[in-house]
Amino acid sequence: MKKLPTLSAVLILCVLCSCSVTQRLDISSTAPACGVAGSDITVSNFFINVVQDLSSWQDTGYNDPVTDVAIADFASNLSDSSYASSVKFVKDGEYGYKGTFVFSDFEKLVSELCRETPAQTLLTLKTTGSKTRLDLCISLDNWETLTKIVPFLGERNFAVWGPVYNNPPYDYMTADDYKDLVGFILGEDGPEAIDNSSITIVLTTPSDIVSTNGTLKDKRTVEFTFPLIDFLLLHDDILFWCEF
Repeated sequence: MKKLPTLSAVLILCVLCSCSVTQRLDISSTAPACGVAGSDITVSNFFINVVQDLSSWQDTGYNDPVTDVAIADFASNLSDSSYASSVKFVKDGEYGYKGTFVFSDFEKLVSELCRETPAQTLLTLKTTGSKTRLDLCISLDNWETLTKIVPFLGERNFAVWGPVYNNPPYDYMTADDYKDLVGFILGEDGPEAIDNSSITIVLTTPSDIVSTNGTLKDKRTVEFTFPLIDFLLLHDDILFWCEF
């Protein structure tokens, strides 16, 4: 069985899933960034079957739903990290999950899961004087790094659905073309399910937010949401930043 590294809770269930994913980060202090993270994940039964079919899960000998095993692995791998503690993930309904964990250095945790030095570009925090800036970037340039966090993204059965083969030099598929193809292969529920799927990040900061490209909920809380189709195609980088 493949171990699916933690912190991919935000992404692993977004791969061809009709889903709602909310990742909360409550940073209580910086340098290093420590605090509490929480995940709320809901996935439709239709796309549970799709993920099950597209992956090599049926060859592992496990009969549990792919999401159950993935979430169990999230908790296990987080518990093994020196930068995470108080890890708890529970099932909430048939295909819903809730999880929380405490992090002592969020940037180093991400780097550890990437199995890279702190030079990883997926998530960075930089403190200058009294201000700290958090940047999240998902792009073709760091896609290979992301597959280390979420091995499912690197599987050959998924590759044709992901951004690498839907961008030059291989091909270029528009969002409409992509959804037409999904509808043709997976059925008429596919395109609507993708349209209704999104990923949300909710960040709470230890001081007032100075600037951000997200939506302010209050002086210290910002929300950033992007559609699943943007992640699947990555024609443009997915960028979220917040300075506080």
